[in-house]
Amino acid sequence: MDLVGGLVVLVFIVTYSAITSERVNRTAMSLTGMGIVALILWAAHVSSFQALTERIGWYTVLFITGQMIIVGISRASGMYQYIALRMALPSGGNPPRLFTTFLVFVFFISLFFDTTSTMLIVGPITIELCRALDLDIKAFLVSEAIVANFASIPSVVGDVPNLVVATATGINPGFQFVTLMPLSFILLIVSLPLLRRFYRNSLTASNKATAEELFKIDPTTLIRSRIEFYMSIIAMIALILAFTVGVAEGLEASLVSITIAAIMLLLTEHDVDRVLREVGWGTVFFVIGIFGIVAALEATGVLADIANWADAFISGGAVSVTLFMIWIPGLLSSVIDNVPIAALLAPLAVEAATAGPMPPLALVFGVNVGAFILPIGSPANVIALALSEAEENPIGMRGFAKAAMPIALLMMVIGTGWILMLTLLLH
Repeated sequence: MDLVGGLVVLVFIVTYSAITSERVNRTAMSLTGMGIVALILWAAHVSSFQALTERIGWYTVLFITGQMIIVGISRASGMYQYIALRMALPSGGNPPRLFTTFLVFVFFISLFFDTTSTMLIVGPITIELCRALDLDIKAFLVSEAIVANFASIPSVVGDVPNLVVATATGINPGFQFVTLMPLSFILLIVSLPLLRRFYRNSLTASNKATAEELFKIDPTTLIRSRIEFYMSIIAMIALILAFTVGVAEGLEASLVSITIAAIMLLLTEHDVDRVLREVGWGTVFFVIGIFGIVAALEATGVLADIANWADAFISGGAVSVTLFMIWIPGLLSSVIDNVPIAALLAPLAVEAATAGPMPPLALVFGVNVGAFILPIGSPANVIALALSEAEENPIGMRGFAKAAMPIALLMMVIGTGWILMLTLLLH
């Protein structure tokens, strides 16, 4: 690593530390960090700002923006309020039972939607219900982000890193599902009681009278615009088809997201400018800033140095390769967005696959579970933070890590055992 690379790493560490401290606005800090590294690269004649921005993951940025627009219009139609009440009815307003219902719901839809979409769909539903029952949204949003991250591992379309690894390695989707779905169930069974115990003080009984009054409401009366309600339902069906069948045929999820968002803006009965003002632009620009700093790490060769260092471990046996493909990507994904980490190490997974079929799946597991050790590892985590901030009940970086880190590390250990067992059986 040369001097320029060292300076970029220093800026990354300072930026991350400042964001974690929660003493500065995270969006402002991420953009400031991007600006500083861009100036360093310009002064050192390493890269122009234009060349740096071309490395930013605009695919993910546009995907998140499109999903936020879809969510905004769907919320205005009353669809989320309708779904929230329908989901809440079987629980009878019992907070622990409701908590479990939502996490199981997140677990299953994560097989069809990526983690970002899952949080943008379930988050607003959660907020509507917690608001009505006077429950703390933080317990729900953090837990949903955790479940969305690990529940995505059996599906090729479960998250963007999965697609990146699948494209590079040619993973068989059926093999991935069969080998990792049982692990996902194990992680769900382990995490549910742990999360309920951690948030037990937040899952106290809500006002019984309020719950009884709420459940007397006919869910259909919550629909504000039937045209937009059915348009939102059609959009969700289209997204499911696109993210499963379409992606398998090479259709890009970002293209689908931004196109459906644009069509919904054209057809909405609400003022388009008002809908766009409600998009979480702070989250969008936070992601852009983080991607800009990661792009600088790539431009200076820091990420390539990591890959070269990692390559030395791939020549080991099947067990050491598997351990490496789980823990190194997992730990890196906790501090750097998991998409570039997956892209960086996917070629190594191809090389490691000569030792057996499990290394690419070990990489998928590592980048998904490692992504919620700390909050900025996955856009889904960032969205959970943003949703809580919009409700003026912020989770905070430390609040997220306090709940997620122990569970993530426990899951890394459980997953390591599962994947090593399969590695030995299939070697």
